[in-house]
Amino acid sequence: MMLEAAQPESPENPTPVSHWFEALARRDRSILAWDRFFENHDALLCPVAMTSAFPHCEPGTPITVDGKEQSYWMLPAYGAVFNYSGHPALSIPCGQGSEGLPIGLQLVGKRWSESQLLGIARAIEPLTGGFRRPPAY
Repeated sequence: MMLEAAQPESPENPTPVSHWFEALARRDRSILAWDRFFENHDALLCPVAMTSAFPHCEPGTPITVDGKEQSYWMLPAYGAVFNYSGHPALSIPCGQGSEGLPIGLQLVGKRWSESQLLGIARAIEPLTGGFRRPPAY
């Protein structure tokens, strides 16, 4: 593993180790790109998931989004990039959809800026309506 990592070029027959190092390099490039973004922005506001909340169902059940079935397991994809990059993220409620279920917003900040991110969340809470208990299903 150590010898392969020190080679200037990828081996002809990639091993699991070389795939691991490629994945680490991609992650590092992603972290660098996000770090550059946060040099000029205090936070990023984006969706929590591809849809608003939905009634509880068996894990793995397809979820309908815009009339098309989507994989249940893709729901956390919007936050996954920040799980591996180390950028703090939090979810805040932002009203309710037509069925009365919550709509979530994700707020992402610069690495090591958790307290600043919490302050931003507190500042925008009056604009989002805060938490409201969804109807029982």
